[in-house]
Amino acid sequence: MINKSDIYVFLPAFNEAKVIGNLIASLHHNGYKNVCVIDDGSTDDTGKIALEAKTKVIRHLVNRGVGAATQTAIEYAKLKNLNYIVLMDADGQHLPQDIETMIDCMQKQEADLILGSRFLKDSSAMPRTRKKYNYLANILTNLFCLNNYTDTQSGFRMLNKQAINQLNLLLDDYGFCSEMIIHAEKLGLRIKEVPVEVVYTSYSLSKGQNLFKGIRTGLSLLERILFK
Repeated sequence: MINKSDIYVFLPAFNEAKVIGNLIASLHHNGYKNVCVIDDGSTDDTGKIALEAKTKVIRHLVNRGVGAATQTAIEYAKLKNLNYIVLMDADGQHLPQDIETMIDCMQKQEADLILGSRFLKDSSAMPRTRKKYNYLANILTNLFCLNNYTDTQSGFRMLNKQAINQLNLLLDDYGFCSEMIIHAEKLGLRIKEVPVEVVYTSYSLSKGQNLFKGIRTGLSLLERILFK
């Protein structure tokens, strides 16, 4: 049985001082006491607020990208021999309550990697431009996968020890989302999706992917796959 005390939650964060404190408090309130912020070269008080919330902080000296922050989280998990980790966006759009759905899926279906899908629930609140981007990203990613995934760009994920120890990511930007899935399939890791809710605010919508970033991410991913 997976207990909440077995799980370490990692929050890759860049300039999230406005929301990071509330997110950490919500995680603690929901029983997740092991929280680590990967401060990706923030120029605001992200790291300071996280430390004041009695949370571990690992800091990049410069902003490298969410993929690089995720790599740091996985490498730390390997170093500390952690059994389970959860990756969450630090902008407040993910709900800590949904981690329980991931835990349940990992236990019942013996999955190694759980993807939190925004499209297995009502996604009507998602802006049309985000839907279009995710639709195209799904097509691109699924071209290189045996299975079809509904939300390849979700940053809300759970990994068990096998996935932690085997995954080695190279992309520093948002391309890591697709890279992780493709790499996991090649390693024979078991991947499942579960429905999760997402909270869109003017703040969270100012973060994440846009069309320019999406094109750049797609090119980086193709280069990684075709010329590695």
